Amino acid sequence: MLGTERRPDSFSLLVSVIDRPAMALAEIAARPRWRWVLPVVLLVGAMVASAVLTSPLTSELAQRVTEQQLATLPAEQAELARAQVARLQQPSVMLAMSIGTGLLGLILSWLLASAILYFSVLIAGGDVNFNALFATLPWVWLPFALRDVVQTAYVLYRNALIVNPGLSYFVSTGKPVQDAQNLLYTVLGHMDLFTLWHLGLVFALLWVLPRFSRGKAFLLTLLYAALSLGLRLLPTLLGRAFMPA
Repeated sequence: MLGTERRPDSFSLLVSVIDRPAMALAEIAARPRWRWVLPVVLLVGAMVASAVLTSPLTSELAQRVTEQQLATLPAEQAELARAQVARLQQPSVMLAMSIGTGLLGLILSWLLASAILYFSVLIAGGDVNFNALFATLPWVWLPFALRDVVQTAYVLYRNALIVNPGLSYFVSTGKPVQDAQNLLYTVLGHMDLFTLWHLGLVFALLWVLPRFSRGKAFLLTLLYAALSLGLRLLPTLLGRAFMPA
């Protein structure tokens, strides 16, 4: 029919997010209904597949770390603790916990990111529809789905887990428990090309959705990155507060 514009489907938008992210995100935000389904399926699928395929190696690493910690306890206490921990370290239990925490992490990440971006836009003098913003976030998270795929393929090829993600290798001590309490280690662990791609999509979103200038969108992207990183540091800070010196 004349005058009828053909709307791109979700698979077309998947390609556009790579080569024309600003246009793709603007189209998704303009007509968000059901368009969040494809990226959510890809994200959850990549996360679950990664957890299943790497679960034997994850269980092995958990047992190794546990034995290192138990070695510092008196023999009687170590045996008692070993029996309690063994139930939690069964492969099926660890897999279920990994998938559960992964799904919960995704949902919380989207909610927190939505709140940060929404209120940042309002404070900066812009206007944005929260529903449209929330519907675009799974698309902005797609780099992390690709990261899961790439890292899982690498782990299966080497038959070894990636112990030091991102740039954390440069400050690692080789002791997982000690590294987990190191703030710099945690910060560098979140720095990789996939995170940069994610931030690039956040910039494109802030540029096209509230129609900010590139300068303002860039500053708000930096603010978003700082707040997101701060939230990811909370577990490390809590661990340092409750772990014995």
